[in-house]
Amino acid sequence: MFSVKGKDIAPAVVLALFLSLLVGCSAGGVEEKRAYPVLWHSGFKMPELLSEHVDVERRDQLSGLLSKNWYASIDVTNTRGEGEEAFSNCEEFLQGVTPETRTVRDHEMNAFVELAVMCRATELLRDADRSSISYIPEPILTDSSPDNFPSDLAFETSKTESEENRRDPEVKYWSDINEIRNVDVISPQVVDFYTTGGLQRLELVGRGDFDGDGVEDVLISSRDSVDGGSYQHLRLFVLSVDAEGDWRTIKSYQ
Repeated sequence: MFSVKGKDIAPAVVLALFLSLLVGCSAGGVEEKRAYPVLWHSGFKMPELLSEHVDVERRDQLSGLLSKNWYASIDVTNTRGEGEEAFSNCEEFLQGVTPETRTVRDHEMNAFVELAVMCRATELLRDADRSSISYIPEPILTDSSPDNFPSDLAFETSKTESEENRRDPEVKYWSDINEIRNVDVISPQVVDFYTTGGLQRLELVGRGDFDGDGVEDVLISSRDSVDGGSYQHLRLFVLSVDAEGDWRTIKSYQ
C-alpha cells in the first residue's frame, strides 16, 4: 500500500492516476502524424495485361512491371521516332509516346489506350510518397460523387463541348455537365454511373501522395461507353480532397 498524507492508497489507484497524467500530457502535446502507405486496388490492371501474369505484393515490385512485355505488341505512328514503331512494354511507351501517337490499325486503339493508362498508373504508384495526413472519406466512390468530384470527370464525347465547359465559370462539378440517371454500386471500389446516353464505370486504382504535399490523394479510372454504340474510352485521374471536403484534379490522362 502507498500513503498520501496518512491515507493508504491501493497500487491500482496509483496506476490509474499515473495513466491519466500520461493521457493528459499526450493530449496537450503535438499531434502525432500517421503514415499512410501507397496502395493499389482492383482498378490497377497492369499485372493482368502482361504476357505473363505477375503478382504484385510489394511496392518495390512496381518498377519491374514497366519492362515486362504486354500480352501483345502494338504498332503505332507519330512517336518520338521516325515512321511506324511497335510498343511492347511500358518502358517503350513512356520513352516514345507523344500527344499525337495513334495505333496503325484503328481497331487496336481501345486496347492501346488501356495499356497506356495502366502504364501511367504504374509510373504514378511507383513514384508516389507515403502520406502524413488524409482527408479522404470512406467510401470514396458513392452516389453523391458527381456532386463532389471536379467537372473534369464528366463524360464528354465532343471536344467542342469540353472546351466550352472548361470556359464556363458556372461549371464546377461533374454533375454540372452530366445528368446522372442511375447509380449502381458494384463494390466500395467500383461504381457505375448511368448518364444520358452513356455509362461511366469509376474504379479505384490506388492511393498515395502523388504531388509531394504530404496529403493523401487517390487514383481513379473512368471507363466510358455510349448506349448502343461502339465508343469506349478509359481515362485516369489523380484527385485530392482538403479538410473542407473540396475535391480537385491534380493530374489526368484522357
